[in-house]
Amino acid sequence: MKNVNVPDKDKEKAAAWTFKEKAACMLAIIIVCACLLVERAGWQNSAWMAGSSNGKKAAGENAMQPGMVKKTAYLTFDDGPSCLTESYLDILKEEGAKATFFLIGQQIDGDMAEIIKREIDEGHEIGVHTYCHEANEIYANEESCLKDIMKIRELLERQFNYEAKLVRFPWGSANSYISTFRNNIINKIHENGMEYADWNVSAEDSVGTPTAYSIMSNIRKDYKKYNDPVILMHDSSCNKQTLETLRDIIRELKDAGYSFATLSEREKPCHFLEK
Repeated sequence: MKNVNVPDKDKEKAAAWTFKEKAACMLAIIIVCACLLVERAGWQNSAWMAGSSNGKKAAGENAMQPGMVKKTAYLTFDDGPSCLTESYLDILKEEGAKATFFLIGQQIDGDMAEIIKREIDEGHEIGVHTYCHEANEIYANEESCLKDIMKIRELLERQFNYEAKLVRFPWGSANSYISTFRNNIINKIHENGMEYADWNVSAEDSVGTPTAYSIMSNIRKDYKKYNDPVILMHDSSCNKQTLETLRDIIRELKDAGYSFATLSEREKPCHFLEK
């Protein structure tokens, strides 16, 4: 059999085609892999959208996913108990949300005592607001302020065997009434094993003539700024608009990824004059 001498040009051509075939093969593999990755990403996104559509929660959706930031909203109500409190509690129970109620001592009487018991039994937190809610009486001086706080705290201990951990000063810790003895009264409540609590989101539901729209708008414009918003609302007989809006507030917060807890569970207290 004769040896066949392949011309150099033909050898180069054969080698070139071999290289082109290999390159084409590698390119095809890369394209297929890319398509598979895109398809998988699209499937995952569709599954997430399906689970989140219309505000419906898929099983396990509330579980923290890697990289997610924990968001907790703290619903707080001043000025109770009132004729509306049981309706507030009904909504909170139905929606699975906890809240913190800052009470007025003079209103804890008769049937209202049973409402306080229900708040405690259902896992809500009770805080001290004031005994009388009269600015001139509460803030006449440091002694009268402490007396007002301790009077309702002792009432809660005596009547409900409940030790309140939080104080919310009427009109907040930066109000003009308290300015001359603010540091002293804060030190006194700390000495008595308590902490004070302000807020960073306000429904403005005790100012002017609030509507369901204004309440929702006031909360909506600020809660998104925080992963741990402390939301001020009011529980008094004149706050029917707040009651009518509460379920929508809770559901919007849920849809935005927030869970709910009582205020003592917050990582740090909410104070006006502190970062």
